[in-house]
Amino acid sequence: MTSKLLAAAALLAASLSTHAASIVAPTATFAGTVITFNEFDGLVTAGALDLGHGVTLTATPNVVVGQNAFDLGDNGLWTGFASTPDHDGHFVSTAFTTPRGEVGFSFAAPVSSVGAFVNQFQGYGKTNNSMLVVAYDMDGNTLESFSVSPNTAADGYDEGVFVGFHRAQADIYGFGLVNGSFVVDNLTIAAVPEPTTTALALAGLGVAGLVARRRRTA
Repeated sequence: MTSKLLAAAALLAASLSTHAASIVAPTATFAGTVITFNEFDGLVTAGALDLGHGVTLTATPNVVVGQNAFDLGDNGLWTGFASTPDHDGHFVSTAFTTPRGEVGFSFAAPVSSVGAFVNQFQGYGKTNNSMLVVAYDMDGNTLESFSVSPNTAADGYDEGVFVGFHRAQADIYGFGLVNGSFVVDNLTIAAVPEPTTTALALAGLGVAGLVARRRRTA
């Protein structure tokens, strides 16, 4: 019985370790290290940029780090005057000069959770905007990806959505936002996975094992 429980625990742990959750929420869903981009002021970049905290930004030309105003068409306007937990001051904006553009963040050490507050340009009267959100492994391969279509008020200011990933183990080495003209602020990373789901499940197996042992001794 004990060997069966150990085998079940191993299978459960393996299953949980590969589980991932895509995040699309009005605000950040986890706490961690936050990169605000406020120390930059209109820096146009197309290469690697050290953001501190072991995070490097890489981008397709033409990206502005430390932007303070950006027109999002039917999705409103972002300004440098925002002061919320998700959008505070300067931000990253894109004006890609290639058919497919990406803003990427690479991490010196893997993280289990990553996300950012974003919005995307939407043509007036249109609803077909779409951006791809990607998590990468240590070799640059895609771990998870999904598409999101931000849709906010045309007369709104500094609105958006928090997008990202939460995984049961720290195996995310890169985070990418792809396609269209978009804005990004408050990149948030957390290295340590939340233990609740795995711990509770394994604890349940432990209780089952204890009950089985007591039954045998009885």
